[in-house]
Amino acid sequence: MDSLLARLADESNFTKGEQKIATYLIKNHVEALKLTAEELGKVTGTSGAATVRFAKKMGYRGLPSLKLDLASEMASTNFEDLSEITKGESVNAIFGKMGTRFKLIPDAIQQRNSDVTIERVIDKIESAERIFVYGIAASSLIAQDLQQKFMRIGLSVIFNPDFHQMVTTLQALGKKGDLAISISESGKTPEILLFQKISQELQLTTVALTSDKNSSLAKRCDLALFSFSQIFSNVRSASTTGLASQFFLVDILFYSYLSRNFDDGIAHVLNTRNRIDGELRHLDK
Repeated sequence: MDSLLARLADESNFTKGEQKIATYLIKNHVEALKLTAEELGKVTGTSGAATVRFAKKMGYRGLPSLKLDLASEMASTNFEDLSEITKGESVNAIFGKMGTRFKLIPDAIQQRNSDVTIERVIDKIESAERIFVYGIAASSLIAQDLQQKFMRIGLSVIFNPDFHQMVTTLQALGKKGDLAISISESGKTPEILLFQKISQELQLTTVALTSDKNSSLAKRCDLALFSFSQIFSNVRSASTTGLASQFFLVDILFYSYLSRNFDDGIAHVLNTRNRIDGELRHLDK
């Protein structure tokens, strides 16, 4: 699946001028189909040449080909559902808007991450004695989810929401060959950048999970995986989508690892489940 809509909504991969063009194509899609390259450049405050370059960056021979694909997606997608949440909307309308955003996630994640990179991260997970994962605020939820999933199948995954405790543990236990996963949607969070720096100094393999391919975090890490952040951002509904896309990406990592190590992984899950069920039955007596 190769959705033009998902690519247009992915703001982190665009320059400021390209963001203007992408936003116009989404919010004024009907009018955009009628415009020439020069006219589109004028209404977006860019130029005709810029709109043609944008179309080529998106993988088309020119603007006409992009508009043809846009018209095709218009037939199957309610573009109104991509507008921002407004005052007094019905629950049904909000369902539609959030549902459309969430439907973009699988396609966007696959477009932003190559199979090769994901396989390389899995290789590092397999070879690491310990995995250190860190995120703060909303990203801490992703870190906890990753820890919980991989610990259930027998891996040693360390996470502490307290930065000083996390760094102390990293300094005490981290060594060459271990893995450090840094989670930050913006890729600019100071604490996350410091965690990555210390991990690198300790010769751990570093992996970024961020939405911004051009962020400091993505550039500094050995490997980077990219979540999905959207253009629409008055009340940060885009953050909700970004968070959901990070959960989705963790699931891709987890199930890819589990598929490779299926028998051992399932055995750990069953042993844990049997242990908990047995203890709970004992408490009920």
